Amino acid sequence: MAPTLVHHFVMAMSAIELHSINRWEASFLREEVDGYFTHGVECTPGGTVLDVGANIGVFSAAVYERLDGDVRIYAFEPMPPLHATLERNAREFFNGRLTALPYGLASREDELDFSYVPAATIFSSSSRDSGNIDDERRRVTASVVEMIRQGGVGPVLRRVPAPILTFLIGRKLRVMRRLETHRVKVRPLSSVLDEQGIDHIDLLKVDVEGAELEVLRGIEERHWPLVRQAVVEVEGWQQNRDTVCEVLLTHGFKVSTEQDSVQRAGDIGMVFAVRP
Repeated sequence: MAPTLVHHFVMAMSAIELHSINRWEASFLREEVDGYFTHGVECTPGGTVLDVGANIGVFSAAVYERLDGDVRIYAFEPMPPLHATLERNAREFFNGRLTALPYGLASREDELDFSYVPAATIFSSSSRDSGNIDDERRRVTASVVEMIRQGGVGPVLRRVPAPILTFLIGRKLRVMRRLETHRVKVRPLSSVLDEQGIDHIDLLKVDVEGAELEVLRGIEERHWPLVRQAVVEVEGWQQNRDTVCEVLLTHGFKVSTEQDSVQRAGDIGMVFAVRP
């Protein structure tokens, strides 16, 4: 067996098979995980990790595996169907090391209407609704087409002309139009840190479909020194990247950004912040 095959086989054997709502999403989120651990961001044993926008816990599972369970994870997921799955995963796979919290984070205590997309839960968000879901679908289609053109889904599809791909994927993503609305609770992170007695954050991961700045604004000045590293996926990259970077730079982090062609097509990107 070739070394890469051996590596993939072992990875598959050691990866936690999480309960999921849509199987393909768990695979998709798995593929993304390594992208968080670049630009000097690392996981260290015995650390405390906050998984904000946890979905079913794929990022949490990757951290848990990397550290052989020597980690304390707080995972935030406000969507009731996703939270129920996350909680089940926490019970069955994390040996008491993951606390699944049933609310989102924001700049203040509030209740918000979140749109939940059962067929594509990763697109559920407080900033999506029936008014803008078609624009969102076009944005997602563009990034999927670019992913295929880069060979991300195997070589065969690369040869399909872009307009045909766009049409086919657009049709496939019509499921995004089927929305449910859930009224969910959001809280500022500082309240949660006080309540849970969290006195240091080795890694703050934020993937909240457009509410990144809201999450960061919920951290009071007294708590910023507790944060050692942060990775933030930013939606509306052109519009929001500089503001997110500014918040982190102001609080003493060394900041790097990254956007590949797939992310560019979807107007998203990553911000990495590490204490110098």
